[in-house]
Amino acid sequence: MGFRTLCYHEFRKREEITETGPSTIKVAQDYQDALPRPLFTYVEDFEEQIAYLKAEGYHFLTLEEVRAYYTGQDIPKKAILLTVDDAYQSFKKYAYPILKKHNIPIVSFVVLGWLSEERESYAPDLSVTMSKEELSEMADSITTANHTTRLHQRYADGSTAFQNISFEELKSDLDECGEFVEEPSVFAYPFGIYNKEDVLRLKNAGMEFAFTCESGMNTRLTTPLELHREVIPLGIALKQFKDLVK
Repeated sequence: MGFRTLCYHEFRKREEITETGPSTIKVAQDYQDALPRPLFTYVEDFEEQIAYLKAEGYHFLTLEEVRAYYTGQDIPKKAILLTVDDAYQSFKKYAYPILKKHNIPIVSFVVLGWLSEERESYAPDLSVTMSKEELSEMADSITTANHTTRLHQRYADGSTAFQNISFEELKSDLDECGEFVEEPSVFAYPFGIYNKEDVLRLKNAGMEFAFTCESGMNTRLTTPLELHREVIPLGIALKQFKDLVK
C-alpha cells in the first residue's frame, strides 16, 4: 500500500491557450525564464480529474497523513496527494475554487522570492506569480511548503541555482523560505533536477520530505527525500489519467 502524488503548475481555459511555445514567467525576483506548455493544465480537464477521483473514492491526503504514514500508521487504500508548484495566479483563479468546493487539500510549493508584495491583474498570456496576501487567502485549502527563496533558476548546463551554492548559502535560503511557509521541512526540487549529493545536502539541512518529478508509487520503501510525483501534462486524456493514478 502506498500513495501517488500529482504535480500541477499552471491552469488555463482551453480558449486561453493560443500559443504552442513556452509562457514567459513574471515573478518578483530578477529572473527570466519561460514555462513549457506541457506543464499547463486545462481547467476543464482538472475539473474532470477531480470529479473522477471523488467518484472512485480516492482519499486526498494531507501532509500530516503522509508524515503519519512514514511513522507506521496506515493510509486508505486509494490515497492520493495533490501538489502545485510555483504559486502562479491561475491557481487561485481556476483551481482553488474547484478544490474549495469539494473540500480537497493541496500542497503549494512556494518560491518565496517570486511572490510579489502587491496583487497583479490576471494575464493569461504570461505566467505571473501571486502576492503573499493572495496566497494567505487560500489557507482553508492549501498547505504551503518549501521551494527555496531565490534558488529556482536553471542554467545552460542543465544544473540549477539550488545545486550551485555552498551548503551554508543553501541552508540560509531554505531557512528564509521556511519562515514563511507552513511546512518548512517539506521540499520540492526546482525543475525536478537533483542528484545524490543534493539529497545529502537536504538531509543535513534538516529537510524531512522532498518531492521529485519522477513517476512512481510512494511506499515506505521510498526514500523520504526522493518521493515520486506524477507531472500532469497538458491535454492528458481521462483514460490516460485513470491509468496514471492506478
